[in-house]
Amino acid sequence: MYADYGYYTDGYLLGRSPAVPEAVFPYWEKQAERVLNQYTFSRLASNFGLITDEVKDCACELAELLYQADRTSQQASEQGGFLTSFSNDGESGTFDLSQSNFTEEGKARKTKEIIYRYLGNTGLLYQGV
Repeated sequence: MYADYGYYTDGYLLGRSPAVPEAVFPYWEKQAERVLNQYTFSRLASNFGLITDEVKDCACELAELLYQADRTSQQASEQGGFLTSFSNDGESGTFDLSQSNFTEEGKARKTKEIIYRYLGNTGLLYQGV
């Protein structure tokens, strides 16, 4: 585990309200670890000495993104999608996911943005070629 719940609430959030409940944080942090290992070529998994505050912060923000994307996706599937407009004359609605961070494309774009913001200058993303 790169960041535990104590670090998430005290070191990352610094007093702000947590977006991820404590009961499910280990799961979402583990998902964030998997994403980080893909981008860092498993350097973090094989060398825990490389886990700095930047890595922990990145894992926390990724865990929040993945958790919120999952919650939003569940809510949207229950409601049939994201409602962008509605007309009550004929009771029609329009759903649009194109600009959301919670679609697969949006989540991938936001994930990459988060990882490069935290780890772009650390050398962890370098392939060594």
